[in-house]
Amino acid sequence: MDTYIQNTLQINERVLIAPKLHWAVYFDIYFQLSLLYILACQGLDVFIAYDIDYRNFFERSQMYIGLAVLVRIVYLIIHYYSIEMAVTNYRVVCKIGVFNIKTEELANDRIESVSVRQTILGRILNYGDIFFSGTGTSKLVFKKVYAPWWIKSKSEDFIRQSYTINSRQPIYHQL
Repeated sequence: MDTYIQNTLQINERVLIAPKLHWAVYFDIYFQLSLLYILACQGLDVFIAYDIDYRNFFERSQMYIGLAVLVRIVYLIIHYYSIEMAVTNYRVVCKIGVFNIKTEELANDRIESVSVRQTILGRILNYGDIFFSGTGTSKLVFKKVYAPWWIKSKSEDFIRQSYTINSRQPIYHQL
């Protein structure tokens, strides 16, 4: 199955870095699953221990809450697996979404700076956000990627190389 980035590569363009999401982004899913487990255990306990009227109320409320949590879990899994990020020799690309697709692209020769933002937990677990700032107000963010400092360093090297290759074009002065 081809990915969005592979389908949109230009002639002579190749993917240099394809950052991956850190496993810590799934903490929200783990939390939701534990909540669903607690609701299921509590619902089973109420079903076994209490009388019919009290049981029906808890069954319905926990069923609706459990269904909402389950829908949220499925949404988060689809959302996280639909994220694609890449640094190519021409541009930086980020695609999010399956049905409603949001893409952000920034040409390498338009990138002014690359910065990293990490929390304390991000420093411990080695993940963070990478910000690519372009000319004007354009900004592209890779959120919660694994090894952000390494990706920043390699991205800056590739961006610098592509900029020097493009700037070696002959300059013609108008007389």
